[in-house]
Amino acid sequence: MFKVGFILNGNNHRKKKFYKELSEARKALKNVEFNVIETTAQGHATSLAFEFVKEGYTHIVGVGGDGTLNEVINGIMRHDNPEVVLGILPYGTANDFVKSLKVPTNMTDMFEAVSQEKCSKIDIGVIDLENRKHYFLNIADIGIGAEVVKRVNKSTKLFGSNVTFFTAIARTFLTYKNQDVKCHTDHWDYEGKTNSLVMANGKYFGSGMCIAPKADLSDGQFSVVISGDITIKDYLKNIKKIKRGEELTHSKVEYKTASKLDLTSTESCGIEADGEFIGYMPASISVVPKKINLLTA
Repeated sequence: MFKVGFILNGNNHRKKKFYKELSEARKALKNVEFNVIETTAQGHATSLAFEFVKEGYTHIVGVGGDGTLNEVINGIMRHDNPEVVLGILPYGTANDFVKSLKVPTNMTDMFEAVSQEKCSKIDIGVIDLENRKHYFLNIADIGIGAEVVKRVNKSTKLFGSNVTFFTAIARTFLTYKNQDVKCHTDHWDYEGKTNSLVMANGKYFGSGMCIAPKADLSDGQFSVVISGDITIKDYLKNIKKIKRGEELTHSKVEYKTASKLDLTSTESCGIEADGEFIGYMPASISVVPKKINLLTA
């Protein structure tokens, strides 16, 4: 018997579609028990995921976007050795994480994957910050990205994710000052004025920006993209290439890999992960290899 716990973003505008698909799919279910709980506040998905694991659910499905998934994975990781399978129904605004892999995108395919026990082991990232740990599935970055996320999360997203993110990036560039950052890894060091430093487990962020085309969810390391003292002109000139997944040839952009990074700054430099603002440096960010069982198509 499989036990599937759905964690549904309570503010999701596609809730009716979710419940309709569930009602239709449940008629054909065999050997599957399920429960649906809607979130009511920020952080609620984390506590729900923790309780589902504690109660012996075999699968936990995040129904929403990257922010919902981030809360779910942090709830799962509160357990020392989570064997639960993480599922995703991408009902969010941007859904960047699922662009890097193949997952069931509708209820029928999802329950079929559960019944056939389809899953893969993937890496996750962990941020050690101010004596606490915060896990992420997709991408963490420092610098302008953290400020963009704060702006996006205060917006209505009325015109869709692409317009929302592009507008937030452009407006943030107008006032943002690149900051002094130091980064230490086992194999290389970096220091200088920095617009952003991206630690990518998946390839996409910012509503479809393929920032790290060589990122691999199960290779045990981050794809690191350092954008140094660049300007909004540099960004606008190269935005189409980034969306196409091309690595840029630019004197102030570097592509590296690392399994752990120690980050410091003399300034107030923020960190975001999976579209959620986490806090400010200093911080250590590292890969936890093949830690999560992910439901796949």
